[in-house]
Amino acid sequence: MKKLLLLLIIGSFSVPVWAQVKVILLRDTTTYQLSRTVLDKKYFGLNELFRGNPNRAHKATQARQKQLGDFLKKQNQLPPKAFVLFLSEYYQPDGNAQWVLVDADRSQPDSVVAKAVATLQEFYSTTPHPARGSVPFRISSAVMYGKAGMAPRTVRRGPGIISTLAAAQKTIRPDTVTILAFNQLELTNVPEVVYRFPNLVDLDLSKNQLHELPARLTADIPTLKRLSLLNNAIPDDSVFIDRNKHLVSLNLQGNKLTRIPVSVRQNRRLESLWMGNNELKELDVKTLRRLHRLNDLNLYNAGLTQLPKSIGRLKQVKVLDLYYNKFTELPRQVGRMKRLEQLAVAYNDLHDLPASLAKLHRLNVLFAHHNRISQLPGEFQRLANLRVLDLGYNWFSVAPDVLSTLPALEELDLNNNNLRELPTSLSGLKTLKKIYLRSNPLSQENIKAGPYAPIIEQLESNKTEVFY
Repeated sequence: MKKLLLLLIIGSFSVPVWAQVKVILLRDTTTYQLSRTVLDKKYFGLNELFRGNPNRAHKATQARQKQLGDFLKKQNQLPPKAFVLFLSEYYQPDGNAQWVLVDADRSQPDSVVAKAVATLQEFYSTTPHPARGSVPFRISSAVMYGKAGMAPRTVRRGPGIISTLAAAQKTIRPDTVTILAFNQLELTNVPEVVYRFPNLVDLDLSKNQLHELPARLTADIPTLKRLSLLNNAIPDDSVFIDRNKHLVSLNLQGNKLTRIPVSVRQNRRLESLWMGNNELKELDVKTLRRLHRLNDLNLYNAGLTQLPKSIGRLKQVKVLDLYYNKFTELPRQVGRMKRLEQLAVAYNDLHDLPASLAKLHRLNVLFAHHNRISQLPGEFQRLANLRVLDLGYNWFSVAPDVLSTLPALEELDLNNNNLRELPTSLSGLKTLKKIYLRSNPLSQENIKAGPYAPIIEQLESNKTEVFY
């Protein structure tokens, strides 16, 4: 008995015990002398952990999102108005969290933020990640925090707008109505009343409980130009669209779609397609190519792990939103999207940006923050129209020299990198209006008293706002 007791005592000391998880606000990382850039280098991406098996990584991510979602649903003191929390999570190999960095999508009262951090602290302290591995790993995610289901309805008002079913049924002048705002009405089917308006242009059916997009909407309302089915419950094979030449904007975000519906190509003049916040298994460019006028493609948080090489065939697209996917690289064929003006690839797992982006002569906005980029191709000097470049939360230790060659650059964000050097050539950017240098090693002390003071002074003398 004594031997057994001794073995148990010895065994208890041999079991590794991980430190308590620290859940902190992203803005407080400097207080903890913590660098997100350094953390990102120490922890492997989930796709790296399951190299060669992206489906396994995808399932682990889904399982984790369900764990957190179920946990939050059980909380009793959530704020009445929901908002999004962006999470950077760092795990030990056994799935126990060590660090979680939290940022909100918009400003919130300190009491609400403190409660959110405390709630997340409880979750991460008690619930290991479903993934396991031999190395530490990291994940970037987003979660809705608050009583989303109890949020007050947003009612649109103005000339030509009707926002209730009762008003739609009672009006004696349906010909004057151009907008039906039937959002948040707990609809399970498209109401019959929508078909009595001969001049209807905009139909908002967002945040309901619809399970089907009926073909009659596009067949029987020939004036309809904009249709929103944001945040419903429409699955695959339930999107029916009649061939038409009138619909220009379609929002299918936040449904239960795993692919882009083939029927979407029936909208012969569609200009804007929003497919974000679904769980797409792949991007079917073949379907999108039929949309010859498509210029705005939103794939925000669409669950994609790879961008196909055929993306280069979407030569009409001007705005491409790829926020919050799981890309580790972009195909060079993106450079063939010759009309692209805005490209958003933030919150992915990119190590670099392809040199072929320099071929996008119309590109004026590039959001590439929250990745693992440490350098830029020299070819970027050909981006003659680039006005806004956001490279925050990456791995830069030196601001790339190519930045000083961008003739139209007005706003440059280098926040939260690992910058230790600032090239003098930056002061030569005459068009630069704003530059962000916060949360870098070179800005942790009084930057204006250090070796880079002349550069800062030169920038400010050029009427450039410097944030440090």
